[in-house]
Amino acid sequence: EEAGVRARRIAVDYASHSAQVDALNDELLAELAEIEPRSSSVAFYSTVTGERFDTAGLDAGYWVTNLRERVRFEPVTRLLVE
Repeated sequence: EEAGVRARRIAVDYASHSAQVDALNDELLAELAEIEPRSSSVAFYSTVTGERFDTAGLDAGYWVTNLRERVRFEPVTRLLVE
């Protein structure tokens, strides 16, 4: 905050990117159901798929998968370097 960075803590009682997220699946899909993604002119590289991704696919299912599955940081970083 002193540096002008806006942040807030979010209380959670589950481990992200683990099977504990499965119990939240239906609730998360319902809460995120109104997301209406669209394609962007800015390239988006997904740590869910490990590749370039059309932002029109950033729907509720994508974000639940993002929270549940492993992070594919290395493949995306490799693509960006190449």
